[in-house]
Amino acid sequence: MAEERNPNRDGETGKYQAGYTPEDALDALDALGGAATTSEVGEQMGCARRTAYNKLDTLESDGRVSSRDGGGARLWLLAE
Repeated sequence: MAEERNPNRDGETGKYQAGYTPEDALDALDALGGAATTSEVGEQMGCARRTAYNKLDTLESDGRVSSRDGGGARLWLLAE
């Protein structure tokens, strides 16, 4: 059986690399028209909802996006 490679692990050093950045989440939110749920951003990024949430939460702490609860889902908005 062939050894499966982890795309987030450097093949030479074996160290893990960041798979997604807050900038990826910002780009995804922008591509979705500047307003989207966590799940929509995760789908756009091609990652898990939790990963998207963590990146969006970082962006909110930096003042680059804002969020609000609505209808059982968090809506993320690009900061003006």
